[in-house]
Amino acid sequence: VINACASASANARGREDDGDESAGLAEVRAPMTRALRLLEAMQSPTSSVRPNIVTYNAAIRACAEGLNLKGAFDLLGQLKEDGLEPTIVTYGSLMTACERVGDIEAASKVFRMVKEEEEKSDTMSEDTEDDNGDREQLRANEIIYGAAISCCRRARQPERALLLLRKMISEKLSPNTATFNTVISALSE
Repeated sequence: VINACASASANARGREDDGDESAGLAEVRAPMTRALRLLEAMQSPTSSVRPNIVTYNAAIRACAEGLNLKGAFDLLGQLKEDGLEPTIVTYGSLMTACERVGDIEAASKVFRMVKEEEEKSDTMSEDTEDDNGDREQLRANEIIYGAAISCCRRARQPERALLLLRKMISEKLSPNTATFNTVISALSE
C-alpha cells in the first residue's frame, strides 16, 4: 500500500512535469501523506504489525516522490531507532529524494553515508547477513551514482556530475545510457 502511494505521487508529479497545471504540490503530496499515516498506524502500540525495512524504504520513497526531503531523512532516523539497518535500497530512496528537490548537499551527505558503510563492511571480518541469511555488502551502485549525477544536473553543477561519472567508472560500475545522457545534458546547460 505504501509503495502504491509512492507511485501515485510520482504519477501526479509526472503530470505536473508534462505541463498539467492541475497537478499541484498538494496532489503530489497527498499519496505521501496517506503512506505516512499508514506507517504511523503500524507504529502505534495497538498495532499487531510492526514496520520492517521494506516498509520504511517504501515510506522513504513516498517522501521522495512527495518532494519531502526532511521527511525522508526523519524516516532514516526512525528506522535506526527501531533497530533496523539501512540497506542500499534505503540509501537509493534517500538519494532519489535529494535528486527530486535538487539538494546537492543532502545528496553528498547520503553518498558519504554509503561510503562510510562500505568502509565498515571492508573492515569487518564477515559481511552482514540479510533477513534470508544471505551475505550482503552495502556498496554504492549504479542507482546511487545515477541519482547523485542527476542531482548535480538539477543543481547546475556539471563538473561534479562528470567527476561522479568518472568515479563510477573507476569503481568498475557500468553507467547506462540515461546516466551518460544526464552528464551530457548537465555539461550543455
